[in-house]
Amino acid sequence: MHARRRGSAARRGWVNSILLITLSVCYVPALGAQDAVPKEILDRTIYIKTPNGAGTAFKVEYQGKICLVTARHVVTGLPATKAKIQVRNGEAWRDLELTRILFPPSPDADVAVLQTEEAVSVPFKIKMAEGGGGATFGQKVWFLGYPLVEGIQTHLANTNFPFIKSGTMSAVDTTDPNAVVLYIDGFNNPGFSGGPILFWDFTDRVYKIVGIVKGYKNDTAKILVNGNELATNILVNSGILVGYSVIHVTQALEQTTK
Repeated sequence: MHARRRGSAARRGWVNSILLITLSVCYVPALGAQDAVPKEILDRTIYIKTPNGAGTAFKVEYQGKICLVTARHVVTGLPATKAKIQVRNGEAWRDLELTRILFPPSPDADVAVLQTEEAVSVPFKIKMAEGGGGATFGQKVWFLGYPLVEGIQTHLANTNFPFIKSGTMSAVDTTDPNAVVLYIDGFNNPGFSGGPILFWDFTDRVYKIVGIVKGYKNDTAKILVNGNELATNILVNSGILVGYSVIHVTQALEQTTK
């Protein structure tokens, strides 16, 4: 019996090792073709909990410290200073006290920056797109997060990664420069709120973060009655992701100087 258990554990370890090797190998050719997500952004995208529920956040660096970027609605109701949230760390949750929560000037921009006292050990290679630009219409983008109530994710050899989806940069609404909206043709799910939207900058030949996931546009379900299409009051996912430009992260951080 003990030998059988040891054999099962050994097989699980062997499978995890193979999966890790496969995951690492897959990144090499794909990255050359700009058709994958770099591991750095996987490591930087985290699952968080607040009194309002769960959501996604990603790390950025500011003045040598780590800040977490998420959607404003994920942290609604938290105090501006000394707020406490939970962060998923491997298979467990750890408490994190925030220094300060910053918002861009417009309440219509669904973006929040959570300042921490954690120092940046290694500078991040993937930066935010300057001025929020760089992605072209029709270009492929990726968005990362922890979907649904359970926060689906990759569990691999004590390593957790967010869910990864892709879409197309479809439209941008700059009517309000203080709340620039990005529309992505990509099927989003609850739980992705606050996750990063990533693209490959063909000019600089690097990955950059262009936006933050807010949610998705609702549509109204329709039914057929005697061959006629009738609208209902049932809301469904239209397949259009809604996000906000990273320029609002910069706006929020500028509040520290005021």
